[in-house]
Amino acid sequence: SLAQGMSNADIAAALSIGEGTVKSHVNRILNKLDVSDRTQAVIVAVKRGIVNL
Repeated sequence: SLAQGMSNADIAAALSIGEGTVKSHVNRILNKLDVSDRTQAVIVAVKRGIVNL
């Protein structure tokens, strides 16, 4: 998953979906959390209790 540092290709393979679909979802996550990169998204998600590491 994103929180585990997986690449878009790895996430796509794990979920049996296209890499473009993953990129689209990641971009939506970044926009909704108002962050500019994956690392910031994970930090916000952990702080908000959305994910546990």
